[in-house]
Amino acid sequence: MVNIESTAGIVATVTLLILFMFFAANLGMIVLEQKISTGSLQAFGSGLAKMLNKSDNPNSYKQARVYLVGSALSFFAFMALLEFGYA
Repeated sequence: MVNIESTAGIVATVTLLILFMFFAANLGMIVLEQKISTGSLQAFGSGLAKMLNKSDNPNSYKQARVYLVGSALSFFAFMALLEFGYA
């Protein structure tokens, strides 16, 4: 169990969690919109690669990249805050 003692720690935790949920939810909606198969890991990987590729997805590849990178960075920042911020 995490013992949160400072208001700044609470605000940082909630902010990172909201950022992660925003980026991850938007990435999930893009994945559903592109109808990427989740039947196998290989099919999901190839569908994700097509979604992020400029030639295969000229309309929204930038948006997909922003949401993927944003969700990964906010997730790692959230995990680092939980690991090192409350140690």
